[in-house]
Amino acid sequence: MKICSGLYWQLRALVVLMNKQFITDSAAKGAAFLDQKVLNKNAETPILRGDTGDTSDKIEESNIINDLDNADLSPQAENTEVTRGDRPPFELIEYKKGFRNGVYHIDTTDEGTPKKTWICDPLKVLAVTRDSGQQNWGRLLSWKDNDGHEHQWACPAELLQATDQSEFRRVLASGGLVISTNQKVRRLLCDYVLTHRTSMKARCVDKIGWHGGKYVLSSRVIGTTQDKEILVYQGNESADFSTNGTLKDWQDSIGSLAVRNSRITFAISCAFAGVVVELAGEPGGGFQVTGETSKGKTSALIDPAASVWGHPDQFAKKWRATVNGLESICMARNHNITILDDLGQIEPTEAGQAAYLIANGQARQRMNKDITARRVATWKTMLLSSGEIDLSRYIESAGKKAKGGQVARLPSIPADTGSGHYAIEDLHGSANGREFSGRIKGLARRHYGTAGLAFLEAVAGDYESISSEIRDALQKIIATFKLPAKHAPEAGRIAERFALVAYAGELATRYSVTGWAKGSATNAAKACFDAWFDQYGGAVGHEETTLLNQVSAYIEAYGGSRFPSHDATNEDLTKVHMRSGFNKEGKFLVEPGAFRNELCKSHDLKFACRVLIDRGWLIRGSDKTAQTLRIPALGKTAKVYVIDIKDQDGGSNA
Repeated sequence: MKICSGLYWQLRALVVLMNKQFITDSAAKGAAFLDQKVLNKNAETPILRGDTGDTSDKIEESNIINDLDNADLSPQAENTEVTRGDRPPFELIEYKKGFRNGVYHIDTTDEGTPKKTWICDPLKVLAVTRDSGQQNWGRLLSWKDNDGHEHQWACPAELLQATDQSEFRRVLASGGLVISTNQKVRRLLCDYVLTHRTSMKARCVDKIGWHGGKYVLSSRVIGTTQDKEILVYQGNESADFSTNGTLKDWQDSIGSLAVRNSRITFAISCAFAGVVVELAGEPGGGFQVTGETSKGKTSALIDPAASVWGHPDQFAKKWRATVNGLESICMARNHNITILDDLGQIEPTEAGQAAYLIANGQARQRMNKDITARRVATWKTMLLSSGEIDLSRYIESAGKKAKGGQVARLPSIPADTGSGHYAIEDLHGSANGREFSGRIKGLARRHYGTAGLAFLEAVAGDYESISSEIRDALQKIIATFKLPAKHAPEAGRIAERFALVAYAGELATRYSVTGWAKGSATNAAKACFDAWFDQYGGAVGHEETTLLNQVSAYIEAYGGSRFPSHDATNEDLTKVHMRSGFNKEGKFLVEPGAFRNELCKSHDLKFACRVLIDRGWLIRGSDKTAQTLRIPALGKTAKVYVIDIKDQDGGSNA
């Protein structure tokens, strides 16, 4: 009885185990069957006409991709029927008979036979990407649209991990990639990209310019280095850099018309100078070409400069832009030239800050959503601007005071050469300046972009030698400018920028890009420097000039009404309103309050005294800037600043 009872319980336990195994196997098969039915619903593999794999004119190619050392990286790793072995369930098929070109998901039917489901047109994962800070990882993807044009995109990995993957597919679709409309199938696209493993790595950059010895444009990378690292541009797409015609076409048209025209030669040299700013270790900055309207500043100067890199209508921009817009333009012109036409299109109150922004090369600090500081965008660019009046006068037109730093970052070059044809010195056979301007304007829209690319290729090939020679070369050029021994500090900094433009023009000539004679760019830069120095008083700084003009204007305006005689009677004094001091034998005895708040308004007092003493306008006492003199009209001694302006033109003739 005991033996039968024991046998009964053993048999019962065996039956339970068998039932459990049966239920588990049935459930697994049923789940796999249902998953496959849902996956394959409306996902038949169409064969397009022309993609049937005709072996007579196409090579059969079936690329199994995503070979991984670890099958667990596959999102379907738990289904051993699908991921058995080291190959995840994706295959790139091109020109295989019976299949449409594209990426396929590999699965098995209930009968155990392979089932391939089309996901999208051919999409290749070329490399793993990351930025210079080892952040923002992603994948470099490549595909062709229906016109056969190849597209590349450095896709951020965070897009692939997003709950809503529509943004990822939207970018691909906008580039012409055809993707399945089946919801279940299209979700596999992210798995395909993420699980792909490649030994190739690429470094993403978000702005054009030099990265080591390579120059990155939005459409190509110029130059080679020993590290062999792939660089990928991941900034805003732009068609501003474009080409048309040949380099010889540009030389025979734009280049030849610039010969013996200092302003045009200088403007074109500015376009080359942006490339070598980084190599020279110079800060950003630029120049403003100033002159009357409708005199050919845009046609004869801005357009030829823009033609170095692209079509003038696309490459040259207007000053009419927001701060964010200017930042975006500068990022797209890093280590290049930023051309902004017509200063009058930006508000005077914003012009000074905009000049600081562009020249200083740093965007505003901004905050992320999580209240952390966002990485600040930086750039280094050469600015070429045009306007009817210079920056300082434009700022002052709004009642603001222009700062010396603003003016030093954008010195103004008079557009008028004094030739009788305004900015043009040699008409090259044209009847007049207007005809010449129209002629070069039209040529700049037919031949463009080739000079810039030729210059980049030459500089990239000679990167190290240029970096080592450029500082000494700049000093030699500055010596030709013959700066006076006593000049304003900013005049020296501005001279360095003029020299950099001259060097860039000479470098382009050395590499047979311009077609000019040796020395042409240097002569043009010197002519423009001399014009700036003569008109804007380079011997005296902007702050000094502003102070001298202010003191001179005040004395001229109020010398007869606010400065009674030092021995005036009480009756005479009562007739003087807002007295600023006294007059003694042509000298003005200025009371401390008026000296500080009126004559030296907005200037540091010590700085003002030093400038006035150096100018010979302030007669100092034995050991101090002010003097203590007896004033008969007051019947006592008083502290005064003795001003003696012998040159009533003041700072304007400094």
